[in-house]
Amino acid sequence: MNSSTPSPKRTLKEGNIIDAAEKVFAAVGFANSKMEDIAKEAGISKGTVYFYFDTKENLYMAVTYRALNLLNDQLYRTRDTYKNATGLESVIALAETYLDFCNKYFFYAEVILDYMTLNRSTQLGKDRARMTDALKESMYYRKVQDIQNLPINLISEEITKGVQDGSILNRQRPELLYLTAWGSVIGFVKLNVAAGSGRQTLHHVDIGEWRTYLLQVLKYILLHNE
Repeated sequence: MNSSTPSPKRTLKEGNIIDAAEKVFAAVGFANSKMEDIAKEAGISKGTVYFYFDTKENLYMAVTYRALNLLNDQLYRTRDTYKNATGLESVIALAETYLDFCNKYFFYAEVILDYMTLNRSTQLGKDRARMTDALKESMYYRKVQDIQNLPINLISEEITKGVQDGSILNRQRPELLYLTAWGSVIGFVKLNVAAGSGRQTLHHVDIGEWRTYLLQVLKYILLHNE
């Protein structure tokens, strides 16, 4: 085994700590969580938690990395399922996959949005003067950066496919179409996360009804070149 490859025991231990951290972060939020609470949830000592994750920030980024990996995996699976479909069908299916992911994994959606806010406020992670020392040194922050653009790249490719096969009539740049759709989806996700397990959001709008209408709007945008 390569010396740089984590042992199965270490990987399992890290996974158990991340599982515990998810529960604590989800229950009280990042700011109010303590490493000793995570250690108690994991059934280990605080020193053991620090052995595997030297800072709370690194542990939160580990949770974020897990969330983004799961999202990317589901998006790739959807694209593979729709590989013989039109680009339009594939894009709508990918949008549905993202919305369903956020609906099923409230906390994962929240940590991904936290990361996006952090990244934008630090100029895509390049303005290190505005980052905490712990975040600068976080291995998992760098790992998240490595995969952060996969969703936009994947969906932009499917939009390009739709333009080429004639199923998408809007001739704006794929990246522009993606960002337009993304803005609507992010608004949905933020209010959906805020609603938690409830089924209604602001102004007593049913989330399922809003989801259906949002997908109709996205399809309209892709089918009209105005």
